[in-house]
Amino acid sequence: MGNNTRYGIIFIIVFLDLLGAGIILPLLPFYAEKFTASAIIITLLVSIYSLMQFIFSPILGHLSDKYGRRPVLIISQVGSAIGYLMLAFANSIHILFLSRIIDGITGGNISTAQAYISDVSTKKDRKKALGIIGAAFGLGFILGPTIGGFLGHINIILPGIFAAIAALTASILVYLKLPESKRHKTIESFQFNQIYSVLFDKKLSKIFLVTIFFGLSTAMMQSTFALYNQKVLGFRERENGLIFAYIGIVSVFMQLYVIRKLEKKYTDDQLVKIGLFVGSLGFLLISLVYFSTYKILLFSLGLTLSGFGMGLFNPTIRAILTKKVKNYGKYLGLLSSYISLTMIIGPIFAGNLFELLKPYSVFVASSILMLIGFLALKK
Repeated sequence: MGNNTRYGIIFIIVFLDLLGAGIILPLLPFYAEKFTASAIIITLLVSIYSLMQFIFSPILGHLSDKYGRRPVLIISQVGSAIGYLMLAFANSIHILFLSRIIDGITGGNISTAQAYISDVSTKKDRKKALGIIGAAFGLGFILGPTIGGFLGHINIILPGIFAAIAALTASILVYLKLPESKRHKTIESFQFNQIYSVLFDKKLSKIFLVTIFFGLSTAMMQSTFALYNQKVLGFRERENGLIFAYIGIVSVFMQLYVIRKLEKKYTDDQLVKIGLFVGSLGFLLISLVYFSTYKILLFSLGLTLSGFGMGLFNPTIRAILTKKVKNYGKYLGLLSSYISLTMIIGPIFAGNLFELLKPYSVFVASSILMLIGFLALKK
C-alpha cells in the first residue's frame, strides 16, 4: 500500500475521532448544567479526562511501539465510544465523570496516529505528513461542533450517540483497511521516571518545557471558552458550535496551505516562535472583548490569530521531536502526557479564575503563559 493511501486512511480515522471530540467538547458545560454544576466542577470534567490521559498515554505509546499501532488505535476508539454513550445517558454528575475517565484511559489514538504517520514518512516530508493529522483535527472541529450544536438543540442525548457511532466507525476502518506499519526493532522498556527525565535531557528539555507553557495556555482557554462566550456574548449551543467550527477552519487552512508556504522561508524553530507569539496576541484580544464596544469584531480577530498560532505550533513541535529520537511512538506519547498534565492543572486554575475573579482573567493568563514560552525559546 502506498503512503498516500495510508495517509488518506489515517486522515479519515483521525477526522472521525476528532469529529466525536468536536461534537462533545463545546457541549460539556451544557451536559454539566443539568446537574447545576459550577464553573469549577465543569473544568474538573476536563481535568479528570486529562489526568487519565497523562497516566495512560505513554503506556499506550510504548505498547504501540512494541505490539503495533493498529491494536492501540482500535482499543482507543472503542474506549471513546463507550465514554460517549455513558456521557449521553448520564443521570448524575458521577456518571458524567466516569464517562470522561473511561475516555481518558483509552485516549491514546492521536499520538498513536502521529507515530504511524512518522513510521511511514521520511524525515524530509514528516512535518507535511503530520500536518495531515492537524488538517483532520481542524476538519473534525469544523463539522463536529456544528453537528453537536444542532443535535444538542434537539436533544442533549443525541450528540453523545452520534460521537459514539463516529468512534466505532473509525475502529472498524482501522481493523478492515489499515495495514500495520514498520516499527523500530529496538524497544525500550517504559519507566514512569521517563515522564520527568526528559526535562533534564539537553536534546529534548526545551521541546517539553515550551509545550508545557503552550499546553497550559490552551487548556485554560478551552476549558472555559464556552462559559466565557455565554457570559460575555450570550452564546449557547448553536453559537458555540459555530465558533469552534471557525477555529477548525483556521486550523485546516494553516495545515494545508500556510505551513507549506512558511516552511520554505523559516526553520522549524522559527515557526514555533511565530506560533507562540501570534497565539499570545490572539488570546489577549479575546480578553479585551470583555471591555470592548466592538465585541464581535475583536472576538473574530482574536479567534483568527489564536487559531493561526495553535495551528502553526502543534504539527511543528511534533515534527521537531520525531527528528530527534528513534522510538518516537513513546516520546510522542510522553509529549501527549505533558499536554494532558497541562489539561489537568490548567482547567482547575482557569475555573477558579473565572469564578473568583473575572472571566477575562483566564485569557490574560493564557496570553502571558504563551508569551513565556516564546521568550523561553529566545534564550
